[in-house]
Amino acid sequence: MAVSALVRLSEDKVMRQAYQKRQDEILLYNKRINDYKSIAEEAQRESQEKDAIIAQLKAQLAKK
Repeated sequence: MAVSALVRLSEDKVMRQAYQKRQDEILLYNKRINDYKSIAEEAQRESQEKDAIIAQLKAQLAKK
């Protein structure tokens, strides 16, 4: 069944283009998801660094 679908797809230019468009959209979606995950991870790291700096400064002020 899958082979016959692939044969029909390879023979029909319109279906092939529609398939390729869907594939391109899936790849673009996945890339965007990965980009957003990277941005979120970087923001979380920066937030943790800022929290650590604030804690350090508070500790220094408490000593004074």
